[in-house]
Amino acid sequence: MGNVLVTGGAGFIGSHLTERLVQRGHNVRCLDNLSRGQYEYISHMRGKRNFWFLKRDILRKDALKEALVQTDTVFHLAAKVGVKYYVEDPESVIKVNIQGTENLLELARKKDVDRFIFASTSEVYGRNTSVPLREDSDRVLGPTSIDRWCYATSKSVDEHLCNAYSRMYHLPIVILRYFNIYGPRQDTSDYGGVVSIFIRRILNDQNPLVHGTGTQTRSFTYIDDAVEATIKAARVKEAMGETMNIGNPRETTINELAELVIRLSRKQGRLRAQLVPYEEFYGAGYEDIPRRVPDTSKAMQILRFQPRTSLEDGLAKTIEWYRHRLCRGHG
Repeated sequence: MGNVLVTGGAGFIGSHLTERLVQRGHNVRCLDNLSRGQYEYISHMRGKRNFWFLKRDILRKDALKEALVQTDTVFHLAAKVGVKYYVEDPESVIKVNIQGTENLLELARKKDVDRFIFASTSEVYGRNTSVPLREDSDRVLGPTSIDRWCYATSKSVDEHLCNAYSRMYHLPIVILRYFNIYGPRQDTSDYGGVVSIFIRRILNDQNPLVHGTGTQTRSFTYIDDAVEATIKAARVKEAMGETMNIGNPRETTINELAELVIRLSRKQGRLRAQLVPYEEFYGAGYEDIPRRVPDTSKAMQILRFQPRTSLEDGLAKTIEWYRHRLCRGHG
C-alpha cells in the first residue's frame, strides 16, 4: 500500500483502520477536523515513526494538498453521518459529503494515487426491501422534501463521482458499502448508531428507546470485520473499479437487538425496550426502512471477505469497552 492517507481517521471506523494500518507497519497520515472524531482514539500512536496526525478539513482544498504529498493509497472515510444530522442539518450533510469527496478525488487524480477506497453506505439503497440487497439493486429513495434522504443522496452522488473519475481519469477506485458497523468508539450520543445508543442507556440503567414498532430489521457488522475488509480492498487487484457490500448477512430486528444488549449487559428483569414514535424523536415526516440485509457474495468472491464475529460476541466486546469507559468517568 505504500504511504497511506485516512480521512476521518480519528472517527469511529477511521481510528480503528488507522490503528490497524500503523500496527502493520504502513506509513499513515491520519486526517480529521475533530468535529466528531476524538483525538484520544489515536493519541496512543503519537510518537510512532510511521504515524502523523493532520487536523484538516476536507472542504479546504489547500489544506488537503499537504496531506496528499507522496500518498499512494487513500481511504476516504470523512463524512457527515448520523440520522439525527440528516433531519436537523441537511445542508451541511450534502455540502461536506459531496464537496469534500470531490476535493479529494480531484487532488488524488492530480497526485496519481495507486488506490482510492471510498467508504459508502447501505443507505444508498434507500427503502428498497427486496433483500438481500445486491450491488446492482435499485436505489429507492423517498421525496426530496423529506430530509431523511439527504445522506443517501449525498453518498450516491459521491459514488457517481468516484465512478466518473475512474472512467474519465483512470483513477483506481474501490467503493465499499458498509452495513451498520458497530463496536468500541462509536458515538453514544443521539447522533450515533443504534447499538452504541442502546448500550449507553442500558449501562446507565435507562430503558433503550426503540423507534417505531421495533420490527424493522438491520444487519450489524463488527468493526474488526469491516476494517479487515477495507484493508483487503486496498490490496486485492481484482477489487479495482468495483462496488462491494461489506456487512453481516444475519438479519436482526431492533427489538431483538435491544433484548440482546439488555441480556449481555446483565440487566434482565430491570430494563425493557420502550417504544417511541418516530415523530417524537425526528419530527414530522420521518421515514424508516423496514428491512435491510446485504448480499455479500461479491465481497466474498473478490476479497475472500467473510465476517467472523457473531453479533453476540461483538456486542459483548463492545459492552465491556463501554463499561470500562463508564467506570473511568467518560459517561
